[in-house]
Amino acid sequence: MAQLWTRRQVLTQMGMAAAAVHTLDPHELCCTVAAHAQTASKDLFELKKVGDGVYGAIAATRYKVNCNAAVIMTDDGIIVVDSHSKPSASRIMYQQIHGITKKPVIKVINTHFHWDHWQGNESYAATNPKLEIIASEKTKENLTKPDAGVGGIPYIEKQIAALPGEIDKLKADIQQESDPAKKANLESNLQQAESFLQELKSMKPTLPTRTVATTLTLKENGREIQLHVLGRGHTNGDLYTYLPKEKVIATGDALIDWMPFLNDGYPEDWVQTLGAVDKLDFTHIIPGHGEVLPKSHATFFRSYLADLIAAVKKASSDGATLAEMQTKIGDQLASKYEAGMSKYPVGRYRDRVGQNVEMVYKKVIQKA
Repeated sequence: MAQLWTRRQVLTQMGMAAAAVHTLDPHELCCTVAAHAQTASKDLFELKKVGDGVYGAIAATRYKVNCNAAVIMTDDGIIVVDSHSKPSASRIMYQQIHGITKKPVIKVINTHFHWDHWQGNESYAATNPKLEIIASEKTKENLTKPDAGVGGIPYIEKQIAALPGEIDKLKADIQQESDPAKKANLESNLQQAESFLQELKSMKPTLPTRTVATTLTLKENGREIQLHVLGRGHTNGDLYTYLPKEKVIATGDALIDWMPFLNDGYPEDWVQTLGAVDKLDFTHIIPGHGEVLPKSHATFFRSYLADLIAAVKKASSDGATLAEMQTKIGDQLASKYEAGMSKYPVGRYRDRVGQNVEMVYKKVIQKA
């Protein structure tokens, strides 16, 4: 049975009393929409068929963003890749799956440890006491490490500590906003933030029950599902779910349809790992965020990372300051990448390129 943790156990086991005074650094906010951005009023997913019995569940953009899921039908039940930012979102996903099939969810695969990809595990475990939750060995380790990054059990307490400040800011923005449409949107985001805080407070974190070191092949009554750990990238434990017959790959945030979040990443390794991904024979990508994508997007995404690293190395060798790099490189790469990386109200090119430059500078040049 999946391991459940109460909030008291979280604090006791992880020594997280200090988290109560933690305020989230803006660089930690990998998947939060700007307060004024238009967001969906409800947690919803659009199920898009990408193969025989395989669907991409594309998440509506919320104030606290949910990840996409891959939904894989088998004779015995459903396999879901990633479980979103909270149990209520996973419950809605489960209801939508039941519009297609009444079979139970038998396995959940967590692609990495970031909060918006695993915090819904508990709702799937509640529907099936025999549920398997599969992740890489590094992801399971990161889920219980205090300093892993923007995810894991300790990060739940960080979110709880930070949300009251966000809520107060939203309330202040509502008071100052005169435009009725913008005010209504802020009020919706306030409601989302308040309900998310209450849900975090009652969360029972549910950890993986099975891990993958390098490769694992699941044989599910004729359907072959390959799980691959191909190298460091978005995190040190990215897990790719590959269906060779259907030529579909689910990537988590190692491939997404907006700007990458590099703070917990390994930029140079990421480029190499995506080279290994490219060797797999697939036609469709179910990314961690954004729409279902063709294989060509993997080349585009990898090229952005490679060009970004090369640009930072060149600017550094020329003696540019970090601030100069952030302006110059943002403009330098814009013609090639801005349009393709600015399709959604979160993760847009201009909002994140400066942060990406900073992370490459620290991780590649300073070796931090």
